[in-house]
Amino acid sequence: MGNKTIVNHYGEAYKKNLSGTDLKKLKVTHKKKSKEAVEYMIESEKKGKKRVLLRERFINVRITETDRSENANEKSEERVIEYGNIFSPVSGQSREPLTVVTKGLAGIGKSVLVQKLIYDWATGAALSEYDFIFSFPFRELSLLSTVKKEISLPDLVKQYYPYIQKCASVLANESIRMLFIFDGLSDGDLEVDFNKHIVYRDVTGAIALGALLVNLIKKELIPTASIWITTRPRTKNNIPPHYISRVTEIKGFPDQEKEDYFRRRCEDQTLAQKMFQVVKKQRNVFFMCSVPAFCSILFSVLETVLKSVDTHDEIPQTLTEVYSHFLVYLILFQEEKLEFMNKDTQVRLLKSKHDSILALGKLSFEKGSIKGCETVLFSEEELKQNNIQLSLVCGGLCKEIEGDKSNYSFVHLAVQEYFAALYVFLAFYNQKKNVLGKSFKLFEKHSYSQICKEACQSAIKDGKGRQEFFLRFLCGLGTAKSQQFLEGLLASDGKNKERDDSKKIAKFLKKTLQANIPPEQTIDILHCLNELNDISALEEIKAAFKSGNFSSGTLSPAQCSALAFVLQMSEESYQELDLSFYKLPSIGIRRLLLTANYFTGIKLSGANIRDSGLKILTDVMQSQDCKLQNVKLDGNNLTHKSCEQLVAALAVNHRIILLDLSDNNIRDKGFILLCNALEGEQCSLQMLSVGGNKLTSSCCKDLATMLGTNKTLVELDLSHNRIGEDGLQELSKALKNENCKLQKLGLNSIFAFEFGIMGTYEDASRAGVICDILKSKNCTLQSLGVANAKLTSDCCARLASVFNTNQTLTELDVSMNELGNDGVTMLLSSLKDSSYKLQKLGLSKTNLTDAWSIDLKATFATLQELAELDLSHNKFTDKSVQSFSEFILSCVKLKTIRLEKNQFSAKGYKTLEDLKTKKDDLQIVGLKT
Repeated sequence: MGNKTIVNHYGEAYKKNLSGTDLKKLKVTHKKKSKEAVEYMIESEKKGKKRVLLRERFINVRITETDRSENANEKSEERVIEYGNIFSPVSGQSREPLTVVTKGLAGIGKSVLVQKLIYDWATGAALSEYDFIFSFPFRELSLLSTVKKEISLPDLVKQYYPYIQKCASVLANESIRMLFIFDGLSDGDLEVDFNKHIVYRDVTGAIALGALLVNLIKKELIPTASIWITTRPRTKNNIPPHYISRVTEIKGFPDQEKEDYFRRRCEDQTLAQKMFQVVKKQRNVFFMCSVPAFCSILFSVLETVLKSVDTHDEIPQTLTEVYSHFLVYLILFQEEKLEFMNKDTQVRLLKSKHDSILALGKLSFEKGSIKGCETVLFSEEELKQNNIQLSLVCGGLCKEIEGDKSNYSFVHLAVQEYFAALYVFLAFYNQKKNVLGKSFKLFEKHSYSQICKEACQSAIKDGKGRQEFFLRFLCGLGTAKSQQFLEGLLASDGKNKERDDSKKIAKFLKKTLQANIPPEQTIDILHCLNELNDISALEEIKAAFKSGNFSSGTLSPAQCSALAFVLQMSEESYQELDLSFYKLPSIGIRRLLLTANYFTGIKLSGANIRDSGLKILTDVMQSQDCKLQNVKLDGNNLTHKSCEQLVAALAVNHRIILLDLSDNNIRDKGFILLCNALEGEQCSLQMLSVGGNKLTSSCCKDLATMLGTNKTLVELDLSHNRIGEDGLQELSKALKNENCKLQKLGLNSIFAFEFGIMGTYEDASRAGVICDILKSKNCTLQSLGVANAKLTSDCCARLASVFNTNQTLTELDVSMNELGNDGVTMLLSSLKDSSYKLQKLGLSKTNLTDAWSIDLKATFATLQELAELDLSHNKFTDKSVQSFSEFILSCVKLKTIRLEKNQFSAKGYKTLEDLKTKKDDLQIVGLKT
């Protein structure tokens, strides 16, 4: 059986009914009315609610865009997107109409974002491509569907915008660009089922509201219209992916915006600063402040708590404590008893509201948890039937549904789920009932931990995560501190002396963490442990991370989620996020990279994150909260595409000072992109490593140009590339430029891939280029590495002559060159008479023998600044031990000497080892006794 199709060829018939002049006037009127409808937002305060200007209160939230893979098994990638670009054309689609879905937790700011975009459109600041924007809250549509079983699209629009005349003509006009906004797909009971519907194309025909929305989303009704839908994640109303053009998600306030919220909200800036200091000290509360609705409730609580005389013990530390405070202070506000608050007053008022609170919690629990309503709606009649005081509902806990004043919903989902959890808690402690379903067995000792265990098992089995806060609150209410604050609601018959079940609850939760549960539920369990103030699981994960022994190097998605959570919640200041120990799944990379902004450095050596993983990191690097300074990405199979992402990040992030891209595959194309970026005046990069990236001489001209203009880069490693002599010639021009600030240069193995270039001429030519660089009065190099540069003894005389004129070089590495005794002696000959300040010298694998060591002490007699000397991988035997002993003891500042892979006997090694007793700070690498 196929779907029935109803077609109406409306087109021109409707267009004739609306003149161009009328349409122009209607657009102006609609923008004016839309602006008036959204220019204010409502805020709760002690004396009730007040209107504030949206433009003064709106604070940017972090939004990410998801690239949806056609392969369902592939993990999608995310990148940060500005809220004004949500409707910018999708790549390859030009100006095609879009269907955008924006996800976000309850209270994360979805509705306010809708309000702000409508305001920006109405004032001409955004979305100018649309002639009309129509917005419909799903919660209200749910109520409307109970009143009107069928409705046409024009009638629906006129229900909300009654001033729009000839509505059908507007909707049918294909030249008019329209955006329909459906806010809160997860709210209410309206069924939007794409599997059961009639294909309907009659713009004036009346059908069921759910079917109308399906046909609008499927482009059956108005093919040229764009659609924007906001929803909570994992909602029961799922839209098939092939109908969606773009998926975005609101992540909430970044760290800086959290502080900004309190500053804007509080007129007393001293109090605002005090509030934020309290929030930052409580890491789990600070973490939750990414949710704007939570910030609002927390502000109400702290505003009262911090104005009290002695508030140290009253400051809430968990989500449950914050909402318990919120409930109590809301009741005190309503009774105007806030100024006279004491323990007795608080207990008395809670007792007077006990029945209403319990009944309101029961409504929330039965409609939300049992019937599965994601947003609970209740009428004034239901309040009366359940003996719920209207003053309690209207005093800040709930809000009226616009268009029908007899219906209410909680101010946001977390309040709803708090009341549901509170009802379950009170039913147990006051009546010994388990309202979750299972009855206590005869003679069984009643335990609140059993109820929490049952709720946890049910949530894991369900797997949908619909009740995002219920389980947290349920566990949190099991602590003595939460119960102490709610004392007026608890029975005081003396039977509940030991109400604190937090240890039993925590024990079960930690056991659950050991099971094979999805990553999202791992986070839920860790949140529950936080509510119990049990940080032992977090400490175990943290210790395993610090030691590098986390699951033997292989992290599962659940472990990655747990580790990411721990890193975000930790009050410690980590210097470097080192993930080079681990084998990370793609989802693990995504989760952990999102925590990078909590660190000053990140090390991903060999993590193989590839270009897709780097997109996540560069998005973090572009956020305002990012603290990263050192980024080590060596060995990750990155290409030029990653350089495009890095260039974008470096353009806005001016804190990055070290970037290690060695052993990747960026090639000339990627490196040229980086060079162009480093020419920018605001670039802060000081150290860049691009060794082993298959670079050739083709990129060296751009490199030279960059070095002549960049004012910050002092270290550059070009080792293990193919730049050859042509590249070296280009580089030499830049290094002799007075504007070049480079102090350390790595040129190891830059000729290693050039076969057939052999002989004295080429060797001398390379040495000549290097000498010309070092002799230049403008040369600022302090460190030079030319290991494995195919230098021979024939070119050492020219290099030696440099030391008589160059006074800047303090580090030199000529390792892995066939210099021999004569070559090294020639190279260092000028050191005896110069005032050269060499501190570090590399002579590893240069074919040195015992004959060279005879004059060792005399050779280095004037080098009293020498601190490190590498003589490893040579041919020294015990005959050199005496010479080495005299040299080591005479060289005052020598701290490290490398002698591994030589030909000393055990006796020779023992003699050298004994030198440590005569020189405490000496390190001899490679000794074996």
